[in-house]
Amino acid sequence: MLRLDQALGAVEEPVSPRLPAPALIAERRLAEPVSQTHDIERLLELLAQNLREGLERRGTGARQLRFTLFRVDGAVSRLDVAASRPLRDPTAILRLYRERLTGLGDEIDAGFGFEALRLSVMREAPFAATQADLAGDDAEASEALADLADRVAARLGTLVMTCRPVESHLPERAVRLTPFEAADARPAPAPSAPPAGPGAERPTRMLAAPEPVEAVAGVPEGPPLRFRWRRRLHQVRAAEGPERIAGEWWRSGCDTRPRDYYRVEDVEGRRFWLFREGLFGPRGDGAARRRAAAAG
Repeated sequence: MLRLDQALGAVEEPVSPRLPAPALIAERRLAEPVSQTHDIERLLELLAQNLREGLERRGTGARQLRFTLFRVDGAVSRLDVAASRPLRDPTAILRLYRERLTGLGDEIDAGFGFEALRLSVMREAPFAATQADLAGDDAEASEALADLADRVAARLGTLVMTCRPVESHLPERAVRLTPFEAADARPAPAPSAPPAGPGAERPTRMLAAPEPVEAVAGVPEGPPLRFRWRRRLHQVRAAEGPERIAGEWWRSGCDTRPRDYYRVEDVEGRRFWLFREGLFGPRGDGAARRRAAAAG
């Protein structure tokens, strides 16, 4: 109720203009302004080396960094990068900012040059040492994957998402998109309720939500012979199934009707994943529906 009153203006809510202070700051003021990219990268690496000593003393690594460039005319440019694992290595930090600068292109205007540069640690995390095996293959693969995700995120200026398994039998709930973390490079433990049965296959591309199709089958509960999806008619050449998945009755508001999934291929070689929702007969709804759950 307090938050509602504050949103409606019935209760005063003071707003502080103060921003959170960085954990560590390294700054360099220049006698002569710089504008060339290689000069900026060299100074950025020096600032990252200065931050490394402070991070080592604190036993932490940088998870989010901010590079601030002060132009001689007073304009300020800020570049933020994030890492999926704590970083201390100046080379790795410089590599991320190279991708960030490449993604920006000509958006940063140096003007008459930058007279001061600042590198700040906006978010830090404990830097825990890991013990790898003698071969070191798993550790190297994990670091390489995390480095790739960080570089892609820095180049595009967005988060890299990864799929995590969820304890649900329904395909649209079996995975959840979460921001990539370095721990995601290691195999995740299997959920206690596997989303697919033994030997069950899932398509590589799933629609955001099931879409309705008009289907014709030889028998009421048989595989489809032809179907119409997005105003286009598909003639089925081969079909496999059904794989029945019951509704999650323990969830409030969830549809408890079972689904029969079929893997079908049309005469042009396109493959689809269709399901029929509901049952035929006295215990069903009398008009089971088929929907396109995936297309590849």
